[in-house]
Amino acid sequence: MALSFRSPSPALLALSAVLATLTACDKPTPSAVNAPPAAAARPAVPSGIHWQEGKLDEALAEAKKTGKPLLLYWGAVWCPPCNRLKSTTFKDPAFIAQAQQFIAVHLDGDLEEAQAAGERFAVKGYPTIIMLRPDGTEITRLIGDTTTAQLIDSLHTATQLSGGTQQLLQLALKQPASLKQDEWSLLANYAWLYDNHLVDAKEAPRVLAALAKAAPQPALQRQFQLQAVLIAKQKPVADPATYALLQAVLADPAEVRDNLHVLLPNAATLVAASTADPGKRATLSQTFEQVLTRSYADPTLPISDRLRTASATIDLARLAQGQTDETNEKKPKPPLPAAVVETVHQRVQWAVTAAKTAEERQSTIASAMHLLVEVGDNDAAEKLLTAELGRTKTPSYYMPYLGHLAEDRGDSKTALSWFKKAYETPGSEGMIVYRGMTYLDALIRLKPDDGTAIEALTTQVIGDLARQTDGYLSDNRQHFEPVAEALKAWGKQHPAQGKAMLARLHQKAQTVCGNKTECVAWLG
Repeated sequence: MALSFRSPSPALLALSAVLATLTACDKPTPSAVNAPPAAAARPAVPSGIHWQEGKLDEALAEAKKTGKPLLLYWGAVWCPPCNRLKSTTFKDPAFIAQAQQFIAVHLDGDLEEAQAAGERFAVKGYPTIIMLRPDGTEITRLIGDTTTAQLIDSLHTATQLSGGTQQLLQLALKQPASLKQDEWSLLANYAWLYDNHLVDAKEAPRVLAALAKAAPQPALQRQFQLQAVLIAKQKPVADPATYALLQAVLADPAEVRDNLHVLLPNAATLVAASTADPGKRATLSQTFEQVLTRSYADPTLPISDRLRTASATIDLARLAQGQTDETNEKKPKPPLPAAVVETVHQRVQWAVTAAKTAEERQSTIASAMHLLVEVGDNDAAEKLLTAELGRTKTPSYYMPYLGHLAEDRGDSKTALSWFKKAYETPGSEGMIVYRGMTYLDALIRLKPDDGTAIEALTTQVIGDLARQTDGYLSDNRQHFEPVAEALKAWGKQHPAQGKAMLARLHQKAQTVCGNKTECVAWLG
């Protein structure tokens, strides 16, 4: 297939970032030499985790009565990493056995009760796992992208604690010798990079650096150090200490596995933070690539994790080309090396074929689509998503991506039809505001002369906003404000109708939103 080597559009990248907050080619099937080995047969799974669906207050009351701790899991049917958990960890016999020590509660992020509970516990995204003592106070929280073994260990440690991670943290900083090995591991596995519930974000780099010095084992020290490098808001400066750190982690298969959730999305960042010398970067990247190849071939890893190795391969190749996160997204990127393109196609083909269950596919297909777009094969990405619509339980999750892909090839009519269909398709009600905003943004961008349609859709979106809580709107403001700005810019570009239309929409918001200040304030 002739590839266009187009860069992903800014709109497609933005949509991916939003959805991540809350992640069939016509190439030949991989040969037996290139394909990873088949996974070994799994032991029989027990009856499974007895999840209580919602009903958090009832579960808290039961916990107080029985003295059992609680295991709260926030997820969503459309969420890829949530489906990774469901297809692997939640089916693991050892995890199921450990979960029996808890009252397990599943909170569906698409439902109002789960969103209210998410605000109550300051949940930042999906999936999130929070363990509570019987009195409802927090023990610890995890984001669910660590290994099953780490999650099992965390559950076991949580049942033994009289306090929580907040108390453990203070002890670790003041009396490090008083902590047991499993308590140190619980701190190391905390969701440091995604959640500032434990410490203020500004303090997190200092705290992680202090924990790295105090931790009793070198592997734990390096686990804290990696997160300290990445959590800093400033661009990491090349540091020989980071170079030595990354070399040590990559040299140990056990440490690679324990830190894979950190290494895969941050490969290029970590290499860039290790050295500015081109030769040393090339050598370190080559070592990293060998680790990625071994991880891809590891049959004990989830399909989605093995596929994500291809994303890290792309990031390292872009770093070698001088492309960084600061590179202007609007400028075309140079073609990736042919070997990288071939690797991506081969791994995508394998993953799409290997993913059989609904959960495996939901955790894999979006990543496969992104990889194809990254190597310029938008046609294959579009075919993959179109074919998946008939299999998935949440087709509306993929439709905005199809809209952006159609827009990228210049087909505005088809693009708008996908955005419209995504908005109007039932299901995943927790995403209705996102889908409405995405459709409105596309309508302003692709059909700016249709003021009547823009006003009608904006009115609908205001109604969607009015049905959300102020907390939800406040937490997601950064995703909605750009659409409001685009609408106001449209009004200035169309003065004959824009001023009057915006006035009507302001009045509509005042009427519909009531006392929900974030809803009223959306348009300014």
